[in-house]
Amino acid sequence: MSWIMAESQVYRRRVIVKAEHGLHIRPCTLLAQAATKFDSRIRLGNGAKQANAKSVWDLLELAAGPGAELDLEVDGPDAPDALEHLAALFDSDFGVSASVSTTPSGDS
Repeated sequence: MSWIMAESQVYRRRVIVKAEHGLHIRPCTLLAQAATKFDSRIRLGNGAKQANAKSVWDLLELAAGPGAELDLEVDGPDAPDALEHLAALFDSDFGVSASVSTTPSGDS
C-alpha cells in the first residue's frame, strides 16, 4: 500500500509593523504566544530573513523596524484562522493604541 501526502495550501499576507520601536520584545512575545495556539506552521519573513513565528528569539532576529513590511505565511490545518488572527494583531498594533494613553497623567 502506498500513501500520497497531499500538500496543504499556503496562506500569505503582507503585514506592516506599526509599533513605534519596531518588533521589540513585547510585540514579539505577544505574536509568539498567539502563534503557539495554532497547529499550523507559521513563518514571518523580512526580505531574505525568515522566522518561526512561534519563537520570540526568531522574531527578534528579524530586526523589523517601524514601517517594515513583512510576509506572514501559514500552512496547516487551521491556517486561515491563524492568518486572520495574527494579521489582526499587526493591524491593531498589538493592542498598544487601545491600552496606552497618549495624554500624560496630571494634564487636563
